[in-house]
Amino acid sequence: MRTQILMVSLSFACFLAMAHPAVAGRIDVVNENKKSLTVKIKAEGDNINENLATYIKEIPTEYYFTFMVESSDLKGKSHYSIKGDTNAFTPGGKCDHLSVDKNYKVTFLNDVAGTTCVAEEIK
Repeated sequence: MRTQILMVSLSFACFLAMAHPAVAGRIDVVNENKKSLTVKIKAEGDNINENLATYIKEIPTEYYFTFMVESSDLKGKSHYSIKGDTNAFTPGGKCDHLSVDKNYKVTFLNDVAGTTCVAEEIK
């Protein structure tokens, strides 16, 4: 009897997993700056009428960091932007319209005017 209940439970769990797949995208962040980088991930949407989800992470100098972005982290949104700043006085680099359905390598480059963001999809 226990075996049958377990099998039914596992079958139901597999059905739920297929019906509502968890979607997450991996971001490999490379900080090529000589300073630490404050990375801000923000869900895309209406800035005025929506309370958009925002995530902030500090990335050390010349460091490689990997994390996952799920639609649940973005309050159900599927697209987001990522911005990196080394300080408040220079412009930060920003990459827009990234998807939780895809994986990216995002590199923040140090340049004369501030920081540049370059996003490449990882297949």
